[in-house]
Amino acid sequence: MKKPIRMCIICRGRYEQNTLIRFQLHNGKLIEFTKVGRSSYICSDCILLNEKKLVKILNGKFRLKNKKIDEFGNIFPTKET
Repeated sequence: MKKPIRMCIICRGRYEQNTLIRFQLHNGKLIEFTKVGRSSYICSDCILLNEKKLVKILNGKFRLKNKKIDEFGNIFPTKET
């Protein structure tokens, strides 16, 4: 049986759906997918390694106004320092 394949919006890599983080824009905030409406996927590598690229692409794709990664909510794991 084939598993669903989805694309990361940052690196455009194709991965199995269950390995990606799924989120959506709701009232101007990025939140975990609520199973209603449109959503996007990001792989965990892009979240941890390309913070500047992630912010730039999310601001562009979702027409957000220069938000920082900590303003996107708790759906993205933060780097441990």
